[in-house]
Amino acid sequence: MRDYEQMRKVVLVLLLFLLAFAPAWSQDTEYAELIKKGMKALETDSLSKAETIFLQAIAVKPADKASAVLYQYVGQLRVRQERHKEALEAFNYALQLAPTSQEVLMDRASLNIQMGRESHALNDLCDLLTLNPEHADALFFRAYIYAEQHLNAKARADYERLVILQPRNREARLGLALLCDKDRRPQEAMEHIDVLLRYWPDDATVYAVRGGMYQKRRNYELALRDMNRAIELEPENPDFYISRALLYKDFHKKALATADFRKAVDLGASAQECASMMLDAE
Repeated sequence: MRDYEQMRKVVLVLLLFLLAFAPAWSQDTEYAELIKKGMKALETDSLSKAETIFLQAIAVKPADKASAVLYQYVGQLRVRQERHKEALEAFNYALQLAPTSQEVLMDRASLNIQMGRESHALNDLCDLLTLNPEHADALFFRAYIYAEQHLNAKARADYERLVILQPRNREARLGLALLCDKDRRPQEAMEHIDVLLRYWPDDATVYAVRGGMYQKRRNYELALRDMNRAIELEPENPDFYISRALLYKDFHKKALATADFRKAVDLGASAQECASMMLDAE
């Protein structure tokens, strides 16, 4: 979702347009005044009040394409309040007024992913990429969904397209590395990891991922080196201690594994899940 400042800019553009080109029409004046009031409510973080005012503005011009923008922002306000079903309804109304809006398609797709409605999200992402084949966010999320559905060839195509468009897209290249590893293409996976570490030499997640790849190949020495480096870079990340504990289990260092599980719990990991893993380690 776009942040508040971006939202404010777009609504202000709409407001200026209304004031500049239709000042004499009472309906447009009322519409513009309501938008101004809604923006003031947002500035004081009065989300419910802003939503109510934007809905009042929509009621003035319910069939106007400009109201699609307001429906979109009503949806975004509802997402911020975790009212997901109502947010989805607002995005649906926005797309009825502006069916080719790339921004609203992306918002609705993102929300559908949050709600576990991947098939609906996929439809929006495909529609969006038909409109704009180089939309980076749509390529990334579609690749993610394809990977979750075990459609690895399709996921790979989207990730590869994205890293061509954005060679420094960390998430896309990391996704591609994991996908290559899953497809038993270890050399390609490591090549992508090497690129990631050239761009981000102190990225703890990349070291943890490479450590996991080494662990799968039973190269425990290199795996431990990378796990240690990940923890050195982010010592408060419980996931890295869990990963290292599982590595210690693989080469029968039960005491060290147990210590790392306990450290992960101290840092906020699930005590129940770590206790289950510790039992296996002891």
